[in-house]
Amino acid sequence: MSLGLSVGTCLPAYCTSMGRILLAAEPHSLMRERLQKTKLALMTHWTVTDPDALAEIIAKARNDGYCLVEEELELGLCSLAVPVRNAQGTVVAAMNVSAQAGRISSATMLEHMLPVLHAAAESLAPVLVS
Repeated sequence: MSLGLSVGTCLPAYCTSMGRILLAAEPHSLMRERLQKTKLALMTHWTVTDPDALAEIIAKARNDGYCLVEEELELGLCSLAVPVRNAQGTVVAAMNVSAQAGRISSATMLEHMLPVLHAAAESLAPVLVS
């Protein structure tokens, strides 16, 4: 990755798997408002910047319980995220795993990594409070 990431690094929510999961946890009207107020810049030629298309992708993530982003933040980077819920079922965070697009397929990520991510996120619920 060419991006230098460390604790506290801020990335745009609209083109990251964790960002989309967090947007999916918000009421639809608030999510749409955030998309309208955000400068939706192309990070790669794959970045989705149309607010309506993003709203559909985010709604799908809400329904699916996960979000897969392929090369939208950076070329060669695929990222898979799931919501982390507290004991009351409220989304309080997101958890993700990333991989090089050329080394692993999205189908493999979904088959092998998604169950592990879901299990890890679910294991946190009993210890998280709102």
